[in-house]
Amino acid sequence: MNKEVSGGIGAPLPRSGDRVLWVRFWAFGDAIETAADAFNFKRRFPDTHLTFLSHPEYTDLLRIQPYIDDVIGGRKKPFAEWRLTLAKIRSGNYKWFVADQRGGHTAVLAAFSGAAYRVGSASLFPFMYCYNIAPEWFSSHGIDISERSLPSILPDEGDVRAARLLLEDLPERRLFLLIGAGNDGTQKMWPAERWVEFLRPLADDGWGMVLNGFGPMEEEIAAHIESSLRSKNILNLVSKLSFRVNAAVAGLCSIAVGNDTGLTHLAALVGIPTIGLFSRSTSRSRGLRMPWFREICAADFVNARKGEIPLKLLPAEPVARAFEEFANTFPRVNRLMR
Repeated sequence: MNKEVSGGIGAPLPRSGDRVLWVRFWAFGDAIETAADAFNFKRRFPDTHLTFLSHPEYTDLLRIQPYIDDVIGGRKKPFAEWRLTLAKIRSGNYKWFVADQRGGHTAVLAAFSGAAYRVGSASLFPFMYCYNIAPEWFSSHGIDISERSLPSILPDEGDVRAARLLLEDLPERRLFLLIGAGNDGTQKMWPAERWVEFLRPLADDGWGMVLNGFGPMEEEIAAHIESSLRSKNILNLVSKLSFRVNAAVAGLCSIAVGNDTGLTHLAALVGIPTIGLFSRSTSRSRGLRMPWFREICAADFVNARKGEIPLKLLPAEPVARAFEEFANTFPRVNRLMR
């Protein structure tokens, strides 16, 4: 049992049996990167009871993670949803409220949560947290939240069986291709023509290709890739899978290449070698710090001082070069394809 002693910044340590609410709203990639933080927390305090609060559409994937004891689906706005979320929180009798979120809505949730200890990093209403210095609070408790030496999103065995059936007609060497970019279709999406240029040699070399993403724009790009390459080894799964099955499919692939999108985070956290395509270097701020992750940035190939750089300006050649180097040298770390 952990003794309740000073945590180095005036905070006590969590004790065995303490109920902890871990909170992260916003985008899917943000939520699962914060789940990786919770994974590190539970490695340090395994006898706490950890509940993860996030948007309802993410809870199925979060629920099956062995370090998460319970999940709550809720939203921080509009006000009616905020009130329902607060009611769920207060009924949980949590001792700890931990939020990796700067928004004022979450800070107010913390203030009314009933939790004795509230940890966050709010830029708005910071006084509603007991400790408005979340990184320092983590480090003072011996938790390196940036540590990513182990996969932290683990697929369910039933989902793995479903994924094997989906992939059974593809070659053993399989690419997990994340061609979407969430709601940002202007800055963060590599255009279809670049994907085709990058993928054509790999198709000729017999690689299997799993196209993935969500939404009409991604569906159009996938259709363009299929019609251009005309390979029997392409599996188009855009808008067809849940996050859970996507995690299992990723775990059965050899390497992932993706835009700056949540599914790229998913592939990396599952533990497959992953190449992320970015406007500028953002991997450290976004949580993508795994040793099996590499980023390629358009800013390295374009003369621009500040601001966003459209990913369409990233050439295919450096991506192909990085892929060849990375795919042939980096060992797998996820548990499905060892």
